[in-house]
Amino acid sequence: MAHRARRWVAALGVTAAVGVAVLGQSAVAGAAEQHSAKYLRLGSHGAAVKTLQRRLAALHYYPGAIDGKFGWTTMEAVWAFKEVQYGKRTPPRPDIVGPAMRRQLARPKVPTPHYRRGGKWRVEVNKNLEVLVVYKHGKITLISHVSTAAYSRPDGTGFVTPNGRYRALEYIAGPVPDSTYGGFMYNPVFFIGRSYAIHGMANPTSTFSYNGVPLNPASHGCVRVPMAVSKVFHRYVHTSPSRGTPIFVFGRNN
Repeated sequence: MAHRARRWVAALGVTAAVGVAVLGQSAVAGAAEQHSAKYLRLGSHGAAVKTLQRRLAALHYYPGAIDGKFGWTTMEAVWAFKEVQYGKRTPPRPDIVGPAMRRQLARPKVPTPHYRRGGKWRVEVNKNLEVLVVYKHGKITLISHVSTAAYSRPDGTGFVTPNGRYRALEYIAGPVPDSTYGGFMYNPVFFIGRSYAIHGMANPTSTFSYNGVPLNPASHGCVRVPMAVSKVFHRYVHTSPSRGTPIFVFGRNN
């Protein structure tokens, strides 16, 4: 991992001594960035954000465009990274990329595998962290923040994302109407009939909410993933009723 960090620093054209700090520096004089030079957050933009996006992409957290715009796709990748690094659903200062996260980006922890005997190609949904990890050929290919069921929501109580071993059964492109709760499931990969799926949602309105894919558990039972992840997730799995990629769901219910 240290070797990878050195390659990342070298790609920036800076020395290792200052490489970790580069994420907090603006590369363009007079840039419109209004936040503290030490921190990046939702709404930040510029070369430092591009550096962050490239690093998160290299670590399999970020499937979006390297565009230097710190939007919700970047925010949700930051959440996933912090959830893994701290081992918590709600990590410290989840919405801020500061000195502590830059140090972690240089020497990141990797997610702990929970089902090594579940096959070299599998998906693990960890409800304790609200993180999804895809393994292919035994190697991590995708890590995403998720939002699983909130047992109690404003519209009722008793919602659960069921633990168990499942398979990627079917993928449907685009928005699929949710006949039970209304709205749409975007690009769903179903793992229990057509009732439970790993699917995309539009951006949340805030860090903690019940719409989109917020930091907290918020769904009625499905596994919500960021929209950018939903657009590519089906490429990371094989769908088939009998031979679909195994999907393991585990952890405590909210």
